[in-house]
Amino acid sequence: MQALGNFINGAFVAPTGQALVSRNPAADGAVVFETGTSPAAVGDAVAAAAAAQPAWARLSLPERAATLDRLKLAIAARSDALADAIVLETGKLRTEAKAEIQTLINRFDLARAAVASEATGGPIGPGEALRYQPLGVVGVIGPFNFPLHLCHAHVVPALLTGNTVVVKPSDVTPLCGQRYAEAVQAAGLPAGVVNVVVGTGEVGAALVEHPAVRGLCFTGSWAVGRRILAAALDRPELLVALELGGKNTCVVLDDCALRQAVHEVVVGGYLSAGQRCTGTERVLVHRKIADRFVAALAQVVRGLRFGHPDDASVFAGPLVNQAALAKVDAALDAARRAGGEPIVPGGRLVPDRIAAPAARRDPPRGGLHRHRGVRPRPRGRGDRR
Repeated sequence: MQALGNFINGAFVAPTGQALVSRNPAADGAVVFETGTSPAAVGDAVAAAAAAQPAWARLSLPERAATLDRLKLAIAARSDALADAIVLETGKLRTEAKAEIQTLINRFDLARAAVASEATGGPIGPGEALRYQPLGVVGVIGPFNFPLHLCHAHVVPALLTGNTVVVKPSDVTPLCGQRYAEAVQAAGLPAGVVNVVVGTGEVGAALVEHPAVRGLCFTGSWAVGRRILAAALDRPELLVALELGGKNTCVVLDDCALRQAVHEVVVGGYLSAGQRCTGTERVLVHRKIADRFVAALAQVVRGLRFGHPDDASVFAGPLVNQAALAKVDAALDAARRAGGEPIVPGGRLVPDRIAAPAARRDPPRGGLHRHRGVRPRPRGRGDRR
């Protein structure tokens, strides 16, 4: 796949700098895409966005919305190519990837309705009126697990309210970023209104620190979010919006509908191989039903199948890369050292067992742990690469 480079001021700029490679987790790490990355590109992208912002802000909301309708059509026309990029770079099920693209298409109308009802201003008292002003240039830094949706969800509202944007996709999914930029180019948006710069954390840091950036939207880890907050401490003019990972807890009470509770915990904990910021990390179960709940949960987990993203029989694909696998391994080791007891031991997918559907063998099942010494409670989700 041809690397077009960064999308700056309405055109692609040939890739330069350090190599950036994405790999297919469902094909033993085979190279999907290779491009170049340089933090220096951030300055050019921000300058282009800053130059384009005043004229974009002068347009009325209906005029901006009409322009963005062209982007909506361009995304819809490229839905298959966009979904392909998600599947190849993340290992996400194709059905989930297609659903993600649909959320991109839906976002335009949702955001327009929200802006029209909430951000148009108006009288608030005798002789007083509320008026909203664009921030200016908004930086958007996205994650790998929803590589397009969690960028696009910030891009559209920012654009509708008169801002221009610089998008930095995850370094795990640079092809997704390029495909998104191709849709922007095809839509014929004014030059500089949307810019896409691919790269590593250095590129993201350069975007956070650029003095012309007035808004920063980040979705990702708690550790990186803390660094962003630290960098913004002395910049009161910078509006920062962070969506970070957590340790999500599900509470199951003794009057629950057991079957439904098990269903919700399984979906929350294992969907997308657990790689969601909304993923269930801990389950606290009332002692009266703990044994029955764990037994029912274990039965379902034993039947979960993990495998190739194009295999319609699997529940989820692989973990996104070796780094994600190492984190799961470390978490499992820590759980065992703390007294974690496996209920349904997990297993790793080896390359010949994550083949495309035509050559598929029976995929490994899920895993489940509980803590020894107290009432049983799930502690981990097993190895799911």
